[in-house]
Amino acid sequence: MAATYLDRDVLIRVAADAADREGWMNLTMSGVAKQVDRHVTSLYGHVDGLDGLRREVRVLALAELGDRCWTAALGRTGDDALTALLDVYRGYLRDHPGRCAALQSVDGRDPELARLGLRVAEPFFATLRSYGLDDAAAVQAQQIISVAVRGFGASEASGRFGDRPTADATFAQLRALFLSALRSGAWPVG
Repeated sequence: MAATYLDRDVLIRVAADAADREGWMNLTMSGVAKQVDRHVTSLYGHVDGLDGLRREVRVLALAELGDRCWTAALGRTGDDALTALLDVYRGYLRDHPGRCAALQSVDGRDPELARLGLRVAEPFFATLRSYGLDDAAAVQAQQIISVAVRGFGASEASGRFGDRPTADATFAQLRALFLSALRSGAWPVG
C-alpha cells in the first residue's frame, strides 16, 4: 500500500498539538514522525530539522494568536476591547501551553516572526490609544501587559493557582488593575 502524501501544514499542526500535549521542550522530530506514521527522514523534505520545525510552530502560534486578537478587538474600544483582548490572550495560553512556551523565545530578527508578532500587538496598540496613550506609551503598555499575561499563563499552566476558580479570580484582579490604571490616567507612570 502506498503512503499518503504528507501535507506540510498538517505536519506543523501535528507538531504544535504535540507541543501542547507533551510540552515544548519535549517536541522531537522522531515523536512527530511517529504521529504522522512516517520515518523521521521524510520530515526533512518539509522542515529544516528540529529548529525549522520549532520555527514553524512559532509561526503557527503567532498567526493563530493574531487572528484571535483581531477578532476579539473588532468593533470594540476602551474597557470592552481590552477585556476581550486579555481574555482571548489568556484563553489561548491556557488552551495551547506548548505553542505559548514556543513564543517565549521568538527571534525578533526573523522578518516573518517579527511581522506576525506585530500583528498580535496591533489590536492592543489601537485599544491602548483609545485611553489617550500616545504611540510610545501604548507600545510600553502593550509590552507590560504581554509580559504579565504570559507570566500568568505560565503560572496557570504549572498549576500554581490550584483550581480554575482561583485562577479565574486572580486573572480578574490582574485585568482590573490594568483597566483601573488606564481609566484613571495613572498609566503611563513617569
